[in-house]
Amino acid sequence: MSSIAPQQDITCEHAQASMRKTSAPVDRDLPIYETLDDGTWVIRGFDEVRQILRSQHVKQAGFASETVSDLSGNVMQNQPILFLDGQPHHAARRETNRFFTPRVTDNEYRAFMSAYADDLVAQLKAQKRADLSDISMEMAVQVAAKIVGLTDSILPNGLKKRLEAMIDVGDSAINGEMGFVTAMRSQWSTLSFFLLDVLPAVRARRKEAQDDVISYLIEREYSALEIMTECIVYGVAGMVTTREFIGVALWHLFENPHLMERMKVGSEKERYAILHEILRLEPVVSHLYRRASEDLTFESNGETVTIPAGSRIDLHISVANVDSRAMGDDAEALCPMREVAEMRPKVPEFGLSFGDGAHRCPGAYVAIQETDIFLRKLLAVEGLRVEREPDVTYYKIAESYEIRNFILVVD
Repeated sequence: MSSIAPQQDITCEHAQASMRKTSAPVDRDLPIYETLDDGTWVIRGFDEVRQILRSQHVKQAGFASETVSDLSGNVMQNQPILFLDGQPHHAARRETNRFFTPRVTDNEYRAFMSAYADDLVAQLKAQKRADLSDISMEMAVQVAAKIVGLTDSILPNGLKKRLEAMIDVGDSAINGEMGFVTAMRSQWSTLSFFLLDVLPAVRARRKEAQDDVISYLIEREYSALEIMTECIVYGVAGMVTTREFIGVALWHLFENPHLMERMKVGSEKERYAILHEILRLEPVVSHLYRRASEDLTFESNGETVTIPAGSRIDLHISVANVDSRAMGDDAEALCPMREVAEMRPKVPEFGLSFGDGAHRCPGAYVAIQETDIFLRKLLAVEGLRVEREPDVTYYKIAESYEIRNFILVVD
């Protein structure tokens, strides 16, 4: 038995309270949009957020992109793809999307995901106890490393720790905690990652190209520094977010045994619908940021609204995903294959959790397939239970939650 108490079988018609684990219930009195004292526009409505994400008159302003672009402008000719906008971004996405398509994910990565998940589950069975945040990070790191091309590390067993060290230091820096010790840790962790992981991968692919992101970047004449920066961005965008989603998804499944059973025996379509609904309810990245490159208009409840050029825009994904106009009644309940409002079928099952528009997450299918494979193998373990409810913390750079101290025990 799990120490997390199962909830009753819940349908949208009978859910009375928010089922979210990672954020407070939404204040329904908040306006769909508003302007803060510092000039930032906050947008909370589903359709309003989607219009802005799809607009040609905005540029990336999240994930510390403006700070990184200012610092790196003099030393890097090629900015990370995540930070590009306009035609350069469109061109780069067209060329790199091939690494993340459903067909490629099925053909090239499924067997690897399955085999590596088997190894992690075998370790859990042998040790009888593990922190899900650790083993899910192992899973996410190995899958992302294979796609990116970080497969020739000098000390491969330390890749996860090196990435985590850079992530921890980056969060301290953005929170204004960059003292001398943190600065030294930042330089050391970045140098270690560069020397032990990135350079060996670059050297190997200059000798023999592979079908991965690093080989593509070499072909595009990216420098080693630029390749390392791209790898760090993929690390935050791909590894961290998938790790957290695995944790919150398993949390919900333990509390909803009927959904856990369908994850064990249901079709892929049904399983993916469950995962999409959990992700809609618990978007790992809760805010996306854009800056208006010129005056920008959007429609809201029949009114035309103009955001002035230069304005910073805070797109509140976690609130937009429970907008009843798009998601129907009881939008904060967990209801796979829910009946939604008149926007359907234009509304994805996962809402805006993968973004939308030009910067929509390219690894969406990879993340769902990876989570599905790993969770099904975990749920097949006899005697698996959760020792305690996990802790939820916050990661500022990605504007995402973190699921920690999620202890799994095998009786």
